[in-house]
Amino acid sequence: MMKKTLIFCLLFLLSSLLAALEVTAYVNNSKIGLQDILKYTIEITGEDANKVDEPELPNLTHFRNLGSSRSSSSSYSIINGKVQSNFTMKFTYNLSPQKTGNLMLPAVKFSFKGKQYSTRPIRVTVVEGSTEPAPPVSSNLRRNPSSSQNLEDNLFLEASVNKHQVYESEPVILTYKIYTRYNIENMSYAEEPEFNGFWKEDIFNARNVNFSATTLNGVRYNQMLLRKIALFPTETGELEIEPLKMDIDIYISGRSFFDFGSSKRYQISSKPIKLEVKPLPTVGQPEDFSGAVGNFEIKSSVSKQQIQAGNSLTYTLEISGEGNLRQFSAPKLPKVNNLNYLDPEITTNINSDQISGKKIIKYLVIGQEKGNYTIPALQFSYFDTSTSKYKTISTKPYQIEVTPGKAMNIVGGTAQSAVRMEGSDIGFIRSEFKLKTFQPYYSKLTYWLVWLLALLTIPATKIYAKEYYQLQSDHYYERQKKAKKILRKYLKTAQQYANKEDAAFYDAVHTGFSNYLADKLKIPRGSSTADIIKKLRDKNLPTELIEKVKTVFAHCNEARFMPGGFTAENIHKDFTELKEIIRQLTKKLR
Repeated sequence: MMKKTLIFCLLFLLSSLLAALEVTAYVNNSKIGLQDILKYTIEITGEDANKVDEPELPNLTHFRNLGSSRSSSSSYSIINGKVQSNFTMKFTYNLSPQKTGNLMLPAVKFSFKGKQYSTRPIRVTVVEGSTEPAPPVSSNLRRNPSSSQNLEDNLFLEASVNKHQVYESEPVILTYKIYTRYNIENMSYAEEPEFNGFWKEDIFNARNVNFSATTLNGVRYNQMLLRKIALFPTETGELEIEPLKMDIDIYISGRSFFDFGSSKRYQISSKPIKLEVKPLPTVGQPEDFSGAVGNFEIKSSVSKQQIQAGNSLTYTLEISGEGNLRQFSAPKLPKVNNLNYLDPEITTNINSDQISGKKIIKYLVIGQEKGNYTIPALQFSYFDTSTSKYKTISTKPYQIEVTPGKAMNIVGGTAQSAVRMEGSDIGFIRSEFKLKTFQPYYSKLTYWLVWLLALLTIPATKIYAKEYYQLQSDHYYERQKKAKKILRKYLKTAQQYANKEDAAFYDAVHTGFSNYLADKLKIPRGSSTADIIKKLRDKNLPTELIEKVKTVFAHCNEARFMPGGFTAENIHKDFTELKEIIRQLTKKLR
């Protein structure tokens, strides 16, 4: 019995050894530049290696995973007439370094058939620029050699702002341009700034590759305007605009007739920009100041100056100019006895530069009693950035006449002499009549129904008042309530592009979808995709749904600079999937 047990244990141990896997990890270079892409490979060898799922990388603090690929190979041998197979699986990850220094790639761990496996940590040195030989410049620019052959001197992102010192809420125009002396085959955004401390509005987003020749510091480049953004600081002090990062594929032509050439991927980033944001002065700030910063004008009008009691007129105020038109609240009409104001209807029309336009505010004014009334001049205060002082401007006053309404006032008493019988001089006296029992008003059903209705309206009124107050005081709450309406607007535009099979569909989807999620998650518009995904994870949404959201953003990002790569079938398929994703998100993000 003991002998059988020993044989069984030996067989079990032998089978375990045969099923064991050999796991190694290595990189293509232990020293790379900040613009280079590190290839990190996990190699798994064994009889069952082809059954192993792709290992999941741990949290890489100083590297960003750009994607992975896999390859496999197999070998066979005959031992004692028995065919044995051996497989090798290679999982290669493209990693982009995020900082310079001696960085560590941590061990990757996974389990297979109840056994734990782990790679060894790998140390990588990251330096500025690139450690690889720079590719040859474009043939049409070789006659204008650069003073340097370094990659960073021939390919770079430029970020610039129109001013470096501003007041809180004063608009800043941020511009991104790319300069290159290489043949660019493809490019995409790798990582967008989060714009912490700013309200962001997109002015321009390039939809396709459109380079033009230019000269910079005596050197010829191909230049392209990538983005233009209006930023409105929401915090004071020294704020930093983080770098914009892009993945660039450079085409390298072949050396012979049979060499069709290749492409090499690099990552480039703009330099961070520091802004000094000054707080608005408290000295001299008007009491009615509601946060308007810029340079504005106002004009007003009334729809009519004579109304009947119980009827209404419209008082229209138009504020136009440059500044933070979306960020300040509407001024309040001065109170006038016997004139009642309803909540205003506000429409903000912003021009394509995102910093100029007009805000139209319509107040409904109801006349309550007969008389002549004056709506006083309406004051509007703002901080003028050109003079660094507060200004107060006014409309003109309006005379309003309220005439009696159609309803007649019933006089409490009537003189007996005023009673006149129509049709005859003497009224006939009826001899047959029945006395009707008098019922007090509080014993009637109608009385109690009116009271019940009044009581029921109290909670509804409280709910409405709470909702109105929150909409007025909580900007994020207002955005959250309007998120779906704004999304529908962008989806309508996306639908039009989809019907035309136009790749601009992806630009409309990206803007609308990211704004929708930012509003629902109560984070600043313009937040990066990574920040949006992080907030979705914090909401404990299903992993599968989050991955679908990431795919939507990835497709939009890829389509910006290679619209030809997306067919009509791709567009219609992506639109169908997008609507399903939004349906699922609507259920989760209440």
